[in-house]
Amino acid sequence: MKKVYILVSLVMASFGSFAFTSSPTYQIETIEKTDVSVTIAVMHDGKPVQSALVKIVNDRTVVGAGTTNEQGVATIQIQNYTSQIVTIEVFHSMYRSDKLKDIKLENGKTYSFSLSGKSTTMGEIEAESAEKEQKINGEIEAAGSSAEEYKKREEEAKQKQAALQTERERIQAETEAKQKATEEERKAAEAKLKEAQENRAGATEAQKTQAEKLEQERIQREAAAKARQEESDKKMAELEAAKQEKLKAAKDQEKAAEKEASKAQEAQEKEISKAEKEAKEKEKALKEEQKKAEEEAKAAKEAAKEQEKLEKEQAEAKKEAEKLQKEADKEAKEAEKAKKEAEKEAKEAEKEKAQAEKMQSQLDKLDDEQKKIDNSRKKLEEEQDKIDKKMKKGKDVEKLKVESEKLRVKHAKLDEQQSKLDDKRQKLIKKMK
Repeated sequence: MKKVYILVSLVMASFGSFAFTSSPTYQIETIEKTDVSVTIAVMHDGKPVQSALVKIVNDRTVVGAGTTNEQGVATIQIQNYTSQIVTIEVFHSMYRSDKLKDIKLENGKTYSFSLSGKSTTMGEIEAESAEKEQKINGEIEAAGSSAEEYKKREEEAKQKQAALQTERERIQAETEAKQKATEEERKAAEAKLKEAQENRAGATEAQKTQAEKLEQERIQREAAAKARQEESDKKMAELEAAKQEKLKAAKDQEKAAEKEASKAQEAQEKEISKAEKEAKEKEKALKEEQKKAEEEAKAAKEAAKEQEKLEKEQAEAKKEAEKLQKEADKEAKEAEKAKKEAEKEAKEAEKEKAQAEKMQSQLDKLDDEQKKIDNSRKKLEEEQDKIDKKMKKGKDVEKLKVESEKLRVKHAKLDEQQSKLDDKRQKLIKKMK
């Protein structure tokens, strides 16, 4: 497959040598900066959340930070805000983090958050403990009926295993057939590309001259573009220095907010630690009873699990066969694409070769016309030389003047023919460019 790609690249490179290269343009955008102040309100179940850490982030960089007060409110000021898109993030160890993405800050606006619980309160601990106790008791009752279910799953897994083996064999056979067809398409594409390269070798001298001219123009344009780029880089460096100073101030603000939030949240977590410990001890006793019931169903579960493992292996084998089939399909499509590209390149090369031959034929005809004009001019000049010699002898001067005027008129007609011929040649050269 790599051979086809290399040949296509070579043909495309030969076409690109005559392409016109445009110079890049650069534009420095003036960004308006302003100071903004926003308020972040953080609640949980309608009550304010104190000591929550708030960050305002732009492209993974914190540009502002703060912590909420007793009313669950934090006010953050950002200097030199450039209306960029930011994300507001709220963190608290007792609640699930929340964020507001892809917004432009508005000066004086309040952004509200309602956090869902992660750590629990005393009332939540008691409710959760009762819920877990009820759930575990239900699981103990259900364990006794699990063995029959596992046997049923074992039989189903055996049936799926046999079906997967049959499907895998079918896919492997189709894959081998597609791979064989793909190889034939690849060989045909390589032959077409070779033919296109041979046709390309017939490029005319006029095309080479034009390519050299275009190369000189490209060098001049690139020099001008380089100068513009250097000026742009200088301005961007100045903007970057200002940005770094702003980011340093925001980073200091972020560290101070994180320290304050961490200290306050640590105190809140200690208040509920004791209640959580008592709930865990009660949960541990219930789990001991649950473990005893689960052991009775373990033997049946192990048998079903082993059969499911075999089913999974068979499914993996099918998946691998399907993967090979997809790769074969992809390779076949790529070979077909390469074949079409090669045919297209061959046709274009043939067309360009024919056009070049046609142009050269027309130039040859113009050269023949030029030879006729040159021969006629030479004859007129020879006649003029004879007249000049006779005039020097002083005989029949008036008659010779008339003859000389006739020759001048003939020269003028040849000049008109020469002008028309030059116009034809210029038009033809323009078409060749």
